[in-house]
Amino acid sequence: MSLLKATVKSVLSGDTLILRGKQIANKPPPERQLNLAYIQAPRIGSQKKDDEPFAFEAREFIRSRIVGKEVSFRVDYTIPSTNREYGTVYLNNENLAHLIVKEGWAKVREESRKNKEEGREEYDSLISFEKIAQSAAKGIWEDKEKYSRNVNYTFQEDAKAYLDKYKGQPIDGIIELVRDGSSLRVLFMPPSPAPQQYLNINITGIKAPVVRKDVPDQADIIEPFGEEAKYFVESRLLQRNVKIILEGLSGNNQAFFASISHPAGNIAEALVSAGLAKVADWSITMITDGLAKLRAAENAAKQRKLKIWHDHVIKSKVGGDDHEFEGTVTRIISGDSLCVKVNRTGAEKKLQLSSIRQPKPKDPKLPEYNYEAKEFLRKKLIGKTVRVTIDYQKPASEGYEAKECATIKLGEFNPAEALLERGLAHIIRHRRDDEDRSSCYDQLLIAEQKAQSNAKGIHSSKEPPTYRIGDASENAAKARQFLHSLQRIGRIGGVVDFVNNATRFKIYLPKEGHKITFVLGGVRGPRPGRTPSEKSDPYAIEALEFANRKLLQRDVEIEVENVDKTGGFIGSLWLNKTDNYAELLLKEGFAKVHSYGADASRLHAAEMVAMEAKKNLWSLQESLEDVNVAPAEEGEPRKEYIDVEVSAITSGGNFHVQIVNDEINNLEKMMSEFRLYHKTASSSGASNFKTDEIVCAQFTADDQWYRAKIKKFTGDKKSAEVVYIDYGNSETIPVSRIRPIPDNFKKLPSQSQEAVLSFIKVPAREEDYGEDAYERFRSIVDDKKLVANIDYREHNLLHLTLYNPAQAQSPEASINVELVRDGYALVNKKLKYYRRYPNLTKKFEESQEQAKKDRLGMFEYGDITLDDDEVDY
Repeated sequence: MSLLKATVKSVLSGDTLILRGKQIANKPPPERQLNLAYIQAPRIGSQKKDDEPFAFEAREFIRSRIVGKEVSFRVDYTIPSTNREYGTVYLNNENLAHLIVKEGWAKVREESRKNKEEGREEYDSLISFEKIAQSAAKGIWEDKEKYSRNVNYTFQEDAKAYLDKYKGQPIDGIIELVRDGSSLRVLFMPPSPAPQQYLNINITGIKAPVVRKDVPDQADIIEPFGEEAKYFVESRLLQRNVKIILEGLSGNNQAFFASISHPAGNIAEALVSAGLAKVADWSITMITDGLAKLRAAENAAKQRKLKIWHDHVIKSKVGGDDHEFEGTVTRIISGDSLCVKVNRTGAEKKLQLSSIRQPKPKDPKLPEYNYEAKEFLRKKLIGKTVRVTIDYQKPASEGYEAKECATIKLGEFNPAEALLERGLAHIIRHRRDDEDRSSCYDQLLIAEQKAQSNAKGIHSSKEPPTYRIGDASENAAKARQFLHSLQRIGRIGGVVDFVNNATRFKIYLPKEGHKITFVLGGVRGPRPGRTPSEKSDPYAIEALEFANRKLLQRDVEIEVENVDKTGGFIGSLWLNKTDNYAELLLKEGFAKVHSYGADASRLHAAEMVAMEAKKNLWSLQESLEDVNVAPAEEGEPRKEYIDVEVSAITSGGNFHVQIVNDEINNLEKMMSEFRLYHKTASSSGASNFKTDEIVCAQFTADDQWYRAKIKKFTGDKKSAEVVYIDYGNSETIPVSRIRPIPDNFKKLPSQSQEAVLSFIKVPAREEDYGEDAYERFRSIVDDKKLVANIDYREHNLLHLTLYNPAQAQSPEASINVELVRDGYALVNKKLKYYRRYPNLTKKFEESQEQAKKDRLGMFEYGDITLDDDEVDY
């Protein structure tokens, strides 16, 4: 009979093999069980019965020699009642049965002795080898009384204690069963005298497709590529000697997570590289070593679309080529959000740290730990140059704006990782197939696990620290109570919490546990308008930006001299312990020396620097004065109705309108000619543009050209902020997207008018409820033609009451009243014309009272108008 070829898959006992044929395509190869003819080895035990003496040693003798090797074999006979095949196996032309019997690990079967005529030559050879082994007391012919094997087939110990005992140690083991690519049964063999232990193992850090077959009362489950992954592991590890490193426990403590080390390599990395397993977030943090290699292997398999990744869609990077940049941290918004100014363009981005979040509001530890998280980020990052990688964008939903989520690093320091390690944030558990996650997600998982193990922050059972911050500037009387003690201290360390204008701030004094309003002594700066309708002093906005850039959320030192009539503390302020902020402000021309409290020598010298250079305030003529415009007549507001469309919205109460008249039709005609001109116009032109110059600008959203005015340039002069004069919206664009405008396109007046809602004040978008107010206002006016009454003119600013043309033009039906009734605006009693129209304003006040009763909008937590005089919009 001719010999067949096969590979030995496994050895069940000293006389029984599982043979595997050749693989066909990607399907697992055929298998067959073959018992060695004429011999019998002792049987390996199971959960129900013990080993026969020397059974394990007999199996090990043959396993160590033939598993994974090619052998030749023939089938000599078959038992009809069981269909079991018995045959002869050759390894390198050596008869395997002869070798086993000669070494004493099997004996000749009794039925073979009775039937000597069949296979007499083979039988005689085996008998002679058996006698040699018996006489030498080899293998099973040793004294059985002295034999013992210490092994547990079932696990009965405390799983946690067992893990703690062996965790992280490479222990000898044998892979006994491969259930699927990542689930194994192993023989764990710790050093003597500890017993050998059969364990169920999940390979740490990966998850292969499931293969579940022949489970009683359950349907078979075979996921795509599951059989292939199983064969991949079986052909490399089944019944091989390995090192097993226990690393964790499954959720039900029924299986261990472990890394499997073989001289040929790491099976987890090999599986993932072949596209036959995915990285498992829930266990990857347990890996003793090789975490980065595993994630890199998965990324490589995704790029090549191997196996389980065959339909994987490679996502484009958020932000394209600008998804990575260097920037300066300008503001910490919360414990997981901040603002970064892009160094290359000067644009400011609001970013959320990828894959982490603050504790949810229902968590009672929210205020304390969120404060700690925000303060931690402030100390580490404010004013620092960082490297930003935009990982993904969180789309707008449920009233929240879209957010760019980024990994931010200061050198090698990752603030998100540090927050998690200190227990000051939660990690976001992404879905398995969700690639919108931090580029350092694995490190974040490990950081949170450390915090949980060490019971840090929000994972601690201890009471959180309490932070009670009083306001020493609540009123003038209260401020005077603190004046003497603050004067006595001298220089006091503080943090600038808010910048009202270039010379007035909110400062938190950590050692005193109070915040104060601080007024810079000796100088007077320009003041920005407190509402959209209030005109700002010249250079007030620029001065405010300078103050924010230098001071916001920075550590400073102050020295208090006095208190003003509103409770503000007057004094001096230093940055970096040595830089007098008043001098810096004066040198930039953003303030002038005031006689009160002025240090004549140093402050006047600083002022002189700006005067000589004619910087900012000193570039203005002294005759520049504010122009007062008379309001509408007394009694009721005059009726001056116009048809309008809202063309741009800055906030819920500040917007631009286009007046629907003949000139709007002229705009449409002009824009047709304008677009035609730019299809043929050369891209070259003057590049020495100036501030306030009317130009052609290419809008980013649709790449069309529009008329625009240059508001200001960025520091590097490569970009400019422009406002589109016919619509009112603005943006910062590269200078390359700006062209000179021909004179014939300058004739038509600007078609957008800046406006505010009359009689009310609406919070700015960055303030509490400001975003909600903005969204509510936008939903009412978007793409609609409206009727407006001009109640008041203030220079080029229109104070309007807006109406839906389908409704009556009465105060109760106005959009202004609707915003108040919804709790997104307050009546503005500080307006010059508010008291002139009591009948009208009564409607607004009644609507506000109704919003309070119904706890709508900004009144959801109570009446915020109790300290109305302190509110600035």
